[in-house]
Amino acid sequence: MKHYRNKDLCKINTFHLHTRAREYMIIDDIKDLATLDLNRKYFILGGGSNILFVNDFDGLVIHNKINGIKVTKEVNNYIYLSINSGESWTKLVKFVTKNNWGGIENLAYIPGTVGGAPIQNIGAYGVEIAESVEYVKCFDLINRKFLVLTKDECNFGYRDSIFKKELKNKVFITEIGLKLTIKKHNYKLDYAGIKEEIERRKIQKISPEVIANIITYIRRKKLPNPNKIGNAGSFFKNPEIEKNLANKLLKEYPNMPTYPTNTESLVKIPAGWLIEQCGLKGYVHKGAAVHQNHALVLVNKNNATGRDILELANIIKKNVKNKFDIELEYEVNIII
Repeated sequence: MKHYRNKDLCKINTFHLHTRAREYMIIDDIKDLATLDLNRKYFILGGGSNILFVNDFDGLVIHNKINGIKVTKEVNNYIYLSINSGESWTKLVKFVTKNNWGGIENLAYIPGTVGGAPIQNIGAYGVEIAESVEYVKCFDLINRKFLVLTKDECNFGYRDSIFKKELKNKVFITEIGLKLTIKKHNYKLDYAGIKEEIERRKIQKISPEVIANIITYIRRKKLPNPNKIGNAGSFFKNPEIEKNLANKLLKEYPNMPTYPTNTESLVKIPAGWLIEQCGLKGYVHKGAAVHQNHALVLVNKNNATGRDILELANIIKKNVKNKFDIELEYEVNIII
């Protein structure tokens, strides 16, 4: 455990904002959790890839660095893993797919840590982490004891979980358990670009590693590299709206893309498409901007502050609401 004061978080948030934390602590051993003094404002930091610090943080930032991947058992066509929460998500996907285990290959090249995956119920290209989660182990910061939640107890939803609601800021996720396939994988290849890339490369034999490599290629081409320009990936959730509203909008915008959801009465609309229709692709506000190639991504274009980025996000929300009567929700965690 390492403890610092007045720490600049620029290198550990992907917007590269020069936010300072009054106190900053690295946790690399689960045993250290029991010694934490939390009688002040605190925030648990993972990979720093899905957050926006609007101001300096007047409290304690706890940086999770608890690493490790372990195979626990094999049963029939399934292999079970336990992964410590500070592990890199990208490293995990590479490890899994190199071993030809299936289930999370569509989630390749998503930044952040393993601990952040169930909080956000990360998803991409028709797959969510909830489909592979067996359990989530966490340390109850209030009652100072460990809890193990089953998949059902995590209350997973679209980019949502119990960790964003009832347990928000109350637990420190220490480990997740995944159940993956060893063979006879259930590939999901219907999303735009995947099949085309398979055909372009003339791939004859599909594997989890092949799919992960294709997804990585698509995402790298499509999304700006946070090492080159600060961003947190998709800033907004894709809204799920009532079919009645969708049908009304389709009369006016017949080219509006729609996707099915898990709820029959709702359809999903790409937030990036809505933002682009408002003419905001490439729009600049102070030091922040909407990315010129992907309207769902906000970037730190010119030494932006967290306030600049939040103001830009609110401009976008207002424009989309006025034009489509759709309320966009943040996917990024806003830290005020």
